[in-house]
Amino acid sequence: MADRTAAGIFGKIFELLAKNPTEEHKAIAKEIFAETVYYDFGSYLMDAEEALIALDLAKKGIDPKYPEVGESIIYGKG
Repeated sequence: MADRTAAGIFGKIFELLAKNPTEEHKAIAKEIFAETVYYDFGSYLMDAEEALIALDLAKKGIDPKYPEVGESIIYGKG
């Protein structure tokens, strides 16, 4: 079962950092993003795609693993 509460909290943190995506905020976000692997949720459940893109933690593109899906959000290093 996905941990939607944790996903929401992480999403809120990334939204706040993305309001002013300085290099310092991007570095903080990168450290926090690394911690998400210890929680039971997919990155999409944070509902923070635009924030993650602004923080260079996601990008829009064709995922080489699933090209048939078309353009989607690719999480991780943007």
